Amino acid sequence: MAKKAPKLSKETAQYYLRSTKNLVACINKSLLDITDMDIEYYLQEYAKKGNKVKTINNERRVISAFFTWMRRSHLITENPVESIEKYTEIEKPIDHMEDWEMEALRDACKVQTVNKVTQIEEYRECLRDRALIEFLRSTAVRIGECTSVNIQDINWDTGDILIYGQKGRAYRTVCLDDTAKFHLRKYIDSRCDNDPALFVQLKSPHTRMQRSGLRAAIKTIVKRSILTRNVYPHLFRKTTATNMAKRGCPAELIAMYLGHKNTNVTNKHYAYRSPDMVKNAFIQYGAA
Repeated sequence: MAKKAPKLSKETAQYYLRSTKNLVACINKSLLDITDMDIEYYLQEYAKKGNKVKTINNERRVISAFFTWMRRSHLITENPVESIEKYTEIEKPIDHMEDWEMEALRDACKVQTVNKVTQIEEYRECLRDRALIEFLRSTAVRIGECTSVNIQDINWDTGDILIYGQKGRAYRTVCLDDTAKFHLRKYIDSRCDNDPALFVQLKSPHTRMQRSGLRAAIKTIVKRSILTRNVYPHLFRKTTATNMAKRGCPAELIAMYLGHKNTNVTNKHYAYRSPDMVKNAFIQYGAA
C-alpha cells in the first residue's frame, strides 16, 4: 500500500490489496514461495465462484502487477504470473444505446402524478432525471467525474466544462450541446437548495449525489421506461463514443474527448491536438 496507493485512486488501491489478501488466504503460503501453479489454482478457484472471463483476467493482471513490484524490489527473482496465459475472451460488440432507446429514457423522465384539485392523472417531467441523462449523453463523463461537477464549473456561453479525470490524472474539456444546456438550466432554476453540486438528491436536505445515488437514479428511470435491457451510467459514455465513430470522427479525437490515456505514440508525442479541435470534434460528430 505504501508503494502503490499514492499512484492509484483509493478504490483501486483497495482492490489491489483485497486481491492480494484473497490470494494469500486461498494458497496459504508465503508470497515469497508462491509459484505459477499456485496462481493457476487460485484463478481456477476464482472462476468457480462464477466470475466472468474478463473479471478473471483483471484479477490476473492485478496479481501480476503486485509480483512485478516484488521482483523490482528484489524480493523475488521472477514473476510467477508471467508464465500464465490470459483466459480467452470472446469479443462482443460494444454495448451502446440506439437512438430510440435514448428517446425511451427521455420519455421515462416523466412521472405520473394526480392533480389534487381535479383528481386527474397527469405526467410531469422530473427535471433532475432529464438533466442527468442529457448531461451524461453529452459529456460522456465517468460516473466519478459526474458526481464531482459543480454548477460554477459550467461555462454557459460555450457549454464547456473542465473535468478532472481521476483515472487519467489529467484535466480535459467536455461539452454541453444545446439540448443538454436547456435541460440543465431548467433543472437548476427549479432548485431551492444552496448546494454547489450540479446534481443533488431529490429528498431534503438535497445533498450532492454520490455514485450509488446516481446509479439508483438511472435504474429508477429505466424501470419507468419500456426498456428491458441493462442501462448503467457508463453506457451513456459508450453511446456517445459510438455515435461519434458512426459519424466519422477520428479515433484519436474520440479518445481525447473520453479522456483515455492510451492513444498511440504519434498522437501523444508528435501530432498535437488542441482542446479546440477536440471540442469541434464533439460539436461536429457527437452533439444531438
